[in-house]
Amino acid sequence: MAIGNTGWLLFDRVLRMGVGLIVGALVARYLEPARFGELAYVISFIAFFQVIAGLESDPFIVRDIVQEREDASVILGTALWLRIIFGVFSWGAAVIAMLMFHGGDDQLVLITAIVGATLVFRAADTVDLWFQSQSQSRRTVVARVAAFLFSTGVKVALLLVKAPLVAFAGVICLESALVALGLAVAYRRHPTRGYWRAHFQNAKNQMHSCWPFIVTGLMIATFSRVDQIMLKELLGERELGIYAAALPVSQAWNMIPMTLLITLSPFVARKKVRDEKEYQNALVTIFRFFGILALVGSSATALTAPWIIEAMYGSQYQESAAILRIHVFSNLFIFQGGAQALWVANNNVRSVTLFATALSAIISVILSTVLISRFGVMGAPYSIIIAESVSVVVIPCIFRRDLLELYKRAFLSVGPKLL
Repeated sequence: MAIGNTGWLLFDRVLRMGVGLIVGALVARYLEPARFGELAYVISFIAFFQVIAGLESDPFIVRDIVQEREDASVILGTALWLRIIFGVFSWGAAVIAMLMFHGGDDQLVLITAIVGATLVFRAADTVDLWFQSQSQSRRTVVARVAAFLFSTGVKVALLLVKAPLVAFAGVICLESALVALGLAVAYRRHPTRGYWRAHFQNAKNQMHSCWPFIVTGLMIATFSRVDQIMLKELLGERELGIYAAALPVSQAWNMIPMTLLITLSPFVARKKVRDEKEYQNALVTIFRFFGILALVGSSATALTAPWIIEAMYGSQYQESAAILRIHVFSNLFIFQGGAQALWVANNNVRSVTLFATALSAIISVILSTVLISRFGVMGAPYSIIIAESVSVVVIPCIFRRDLLELYKRAFLSVGPKLL
């Protein structure tokens, strides 16, 4: 059951990546850099409020359902109402914030209001937590894939009729609404025992558990989105559009560590239980293997960047090739972050990553401001690479000598053979 569950999740990710790259490129071609940048700015802006709306409580809810299945209806009902309340609040806060920052741009505020509605619809993701706890993610994947394919078809239709930018923002909201509908239908076929209902004490418990992770989520959102926010504020929509076009190609490589970790996690956990030396050797090998994969993939992308950008986006995005050539090397640290997650989970040292993320968020803001002001759009990918290196390698290795020794063995000495 677990293998089948994982297979469905991988299918969802691969489909979204493949189809999303193609259709996303067509949309970017049609909108052109300035309008594409405007949409990218709103999506990045909404990301901060999405953290609050989602409450970052998924692992705790799934854990509680598994441990207390008889109370599943109360746990899920409470989570749903909390997410609806915080979703509505976050939606309103996002619109108000956009009015404060860009009140003179009516279209930007309108797009924020449209895309921001997803913050409410995503409360339906609570249903997915029930399916996760029962290893029934297939039901969620079917709902999401159906909504994704339908909304993709709508995007293609909008391209054919040359629709305005607001219409493409509407499709984002439509997909979220369709996912909510699909999850509701799926739930009716596999419900909990009893009706969902909210409970005040359970709400207090959930809020107590999740607030540190909301803070962490905001830090991560700052770390991953501040470059796009600063590009818009300092240089304008067109430059952000040029930059945003390079990101899907660069980030497509992230599928590799995400996929490999699903297989490697139980393998490494067994090594940890069986023998500490075997566990250490396995981590060294994985660190090295992930490093080689990232270097090969990043180098190949950097060499072919002009052809990739020309084929996907056309000559109007030719400046994106230079950005892609640099940004893609952030995967060196993203891959290591994935490998390092195995060490974090098995050694239970999450406090190190929390501190590293917090400091990196601050560094990202400073670097993005300084480098973009000094070097223009080319400053953004450099700021990301520096912040990633600090977050994944520098800070954790300063505070954990055992992690530093793993990296030294992986990259500065001849270690164990590949597994």
